[in-house]
Amino acid sequence: MKVLSCLLLLTAFACQSNQNEKKSETPTKPDAYRDLLVDRVVWNVKKGATPQESATNRHRFTITNTSESYLYRHIEVQFDYFDSTYHKIGSAKQIIEKSIGPRAALAIGELPDDQVKPEAKSSTVKIVKAESARAEQE
Repeated sequence: MKVLSCLLLLTAFACQSNQNEKKSETPTKPDAYRDLLVDRVVWNVKKGATPQESATNRHRFTITNTSESYLYRHIEVQFDYFDSTYHKIGSAKQIIEKSIGPRAALAIGELPDDQVKPEAKSSTVKIVKAESARAEQE
């Protein structure tokens, strides 16, 4: 019984050691969808100054780069709009012409978008793609 227990214990340690080696061997490639985190999202509608001007969507959010090695620029985001039953009723894309370094956050102020759909009750923001470059090591 003791021999069997020791054998199982050694097998478990051997498997764990192999998993750690695999992790360190795989180089991380840039992936904007994985590395860029969108949070603190605020969506509201700005009414036109006059009745003839149409209302526009306004978005505020923060993008955090979770990568330790890559910086991103020319970040393309997509805004999706949903009705009260959470069915997608429209979307729009925009490119943010700013750079964000590794382990940094970028606050996006009020970003105007298309005209408001009256039936829109909620909105989401997601990263579509971005250009990447390896950051210089200090």
